[in-house]
Amino acid sequence: MASCPPFSVDFTGSAQELFVKIATMIHDHGGTITGGPSGGAFTVGSPLGAVAGTFMVSGQTCTITITQRPFLLPCGVIQNFIKSHLPAVAQAQFSDL
Repeated sequence: MASCPPFSVDFTGSAQELFVKIATMIHDHGGTITGGPSGGAFTVGSPLGAVAGTFMVSGQTCTITITQRPFLLPCGVIQNFIKSHLPAVAQAQFSDL
């Protein structure tokens, strides 16, 4: 398993709202998340294998480090997926998820 360098994503709304929505999505897809709105760790499956990482929130920015990923799943793909979904999750209503 390989790792990726840290990257940051800006979001809107509160860190608590973001954490609850992301935790719900991760759990709905069979993953786990620990920690709280200011930071923690997660693991979620993909068709190629598990992706795990850590996150830290400061203000309206979430810094994510992928600590484990399948060798065939490039860091750029993971980063682009997260960057395209994280701001949308922060803006979504629970009924949208």
